[in-house]
Amino acid sequence: MNMSKFSAFMASLMIIAIGCGVPAITIYFTVNYGFNEIISGIICFAAIAGAFVLGVVGLEGGLFSMPYGDSSKVDREKLNMLRAHQRATLEELDEIAKILREIRDALKEAQEVE
Repeated sequence: MNMSKFSAFMASLMIIAIGCGVPAITIYFTVNYGFNEIISGIICFAAIAGAFVLGVVGLEGGLFSMPYGDSSKVDREKLNMLRAHQRATLEELDEIAKILREIRDALKEAQEVE
């Protein structure tokens, strides 16, 4: 399953919010409102573990990778355009080399005539 850049960005924000936000809020409520420390620890551990699992599954499942079909097609088109440009440049260089050889031969003949 491939996703767009925006979807991957939103998934990253969700993972960061779960991994950092939930423990931060839990610690805030523990310090300021006397929330139970054991339950707070369990919630923090579960949030960090859940964010880690989501991140690993996202990386393994290709959540954050570029779509293969679209990028390879675009890359192939760019490569074909580059090859065509290089062919045209080489043809022009061959013509220039041919003209330079003719000029060289003409100059040799002019030097021999003198």
